[in-house]
Amino acid sequence: MASVTQRERLILSAVRQAGPISRSRLIRETGLSGTAIFRGTEDLAGRGLIEVGGPVAEGRGQPSAVVQVRANAMASAGLSVMTDRAEATLVDFTGTVRAMRDLSIPGMARDAILDSFADFIDEEMAVAGIARDRLVGVGLAVAGFFVERATVNPGLELDDWALVDLESIAGEKLSAPVIVENLASASALGERLLGAGARFANYAYVDIAAGFGAGIVIDGELVRGGHGNAGEVTGLFKLAGLPTPNLASLRETLAGHGVDTDSIADLISRYDDQWRGLDAWIAQHAGSFSLLAASLHYVLDCDAIIIGGRTPRGLAERIVGSIRWPEATRPARRGRSTALPVILAAELPAQAATIGAGVLPLRRSYLF
Repeated sequence: MASVTQRERLILSAVRQAGPISRSRLIRETGLSGTAIFRGTEDLAGRGLIEVGGPVAEGRGQPSAVVQVRANAMASAGLSVMTDRAEATLVDFTGTVRAMRDLSIPGMARDAILDSFADFIDEEMAVAGIARDRLVGVGLAVAGFFVERATVNPGLELDDWALVDLESIAGEKLSAPVIVENLASASALGERLLGAGARFANYAYVDIAAGFGAGIVIDGELVRGGHGNAGEVTGLFKLAGLPTPNLASLRETLAGHGVDTDSIADLISRYDDQWRGLDAWIAQHAGSFSLLAASLHYVLDCDAIIIGGRTPRGLAERIVGSIRWPEATRPARRGRSTALPVILAAELPAQAATIGAGVLPLRRSYLF
């Protein structure tokens, strides 16, 4: 497997983000010298990671060759595991999702899902025309908190995934290096690659599903904390005596207003912004969301707070509208108050965690 230097990682990242880009523009984008760009792109092309095309004229200078990432040079795969759903994805070297598959089974048995995931990787890499030995690695995102490296403590529904070395177990099953991450952090990376997170260097991604968590990105990098649990914000609500928002409690509220759903997946697929009970659930949790937003604002000074996870977009927009800032109830100092983050609904669908898991190996080995 081809390795890259830090300078080459910088070039690859710039080329991936821009798409086809001239060498002259790469100089401006990266701050590297013309000699460094020429040698770096030639070396990367020699190892089959990028393609160097013909020259194009830009302004008054000499024509400059156009370079682009070779999509099939490498690939990585991702698996997200939630209490009631498992999804797989295959991502090529440009970060493009080439395939996605629902691997959910009753009981969420670990070995059965990993076996299906292994089949998915082999089948979809063949369809994509990417050699199996070009698999960089696998990202595995699980809903739960870390107790040790690669050991997660998920909800009771995922007992088969709990307190075991998932890196070793999955690595042996899949014959590939494995990176284990929690669901919210993986979702934050997915949103950075293909969603609203691409517009912000500093943001918190709020993951609302069967549970509740957050992924934190500062200066473009995922913040994991000392034990991998940065963003485990659920405890804030308990300390404050406020209810924890999640889609399980939403199902209960809807049922109390005559709207029955068979599961969280059913709620998401049939979501109707006119359902009775939505206003009641929002009102019940408005204090929780406002506390969370204020905490993220004061502690992280982030540019944005993105409401996502498996939250239907209409519901996410309702949540955004329910948040109230402390600044609204106190006078500004000398006519000025702290800059507030933008709050918005996530732009990726519910597969953000799967996509984020899929790009984990590429980010670790090749891209900033």
